[in-house]
Amino acid sequence: MKEKEESVQVFCRQYLQCLDPQQAAACAGCRDGYSLLELKNIQKRLERMREAAAGQIRREDAVRRLAQLAFGRVNDAARLALHNGEADLEALDLSAVAELKVTDKGGVEIRLIDRVRALETLCGLLERDGEDAGTLYQALADAAGGERGWDDD
Repeated sequence: MKEKEESVQVFCRQYLQCLDPQQAAACAGCRDGYSLLELKNIQKRLERMREAAAGQIRREDAVRRLAQLAFGRVNDAARLALHNGEADLEALDLSAVAELKVTDKGGVEIRLIDRVRALETLCGLLERDGEDAGTLYQALADAAGGERGWDDD
C-alpha cells in the first residue's frame, strides 16, 4: 500500500513539473498516465499540490526570475548551438531559450527570449513599489539595441 502511495506522489510531482502524463507515469513506474489523471484521488492530490505551490510563490520570486531572464547569460545556449546539439542538456541552463530548431543540415537554430519585454515587465513591477526604475530600464533598453526584434513577429 505504501508503495502505491509513493507512486502516486511521484506521478503527481512529475506531472506538475512536465505536464506530460506519459512521462510522469514512466517516472512513477506506471503505464498509462492519461488513465491516472482520471482517478479522483490523483485529481485531489494534484489540486492540493497546486494550491500549496501557489501559496509559496511570492512577488519577490517573480521579480527575481524576471531579473534572471533579463540579465542572464546565454553562454549555455551558445554552447548548445556550437556543439550542434551534442552538449549535455541536463547540465545546461537554457532558461533564456524561447525556441530551438534543428535544421535540415543538422545545425541548431536558437531563438532567445525577448529580454526587453522581460525588462519592461520587471520595471513595471518595480514602479508599482514606488521605486523609479525608469532610468535603469531606459539605459538597459538602449544598451540592448537590436535585441528587440526577436519577438516582433
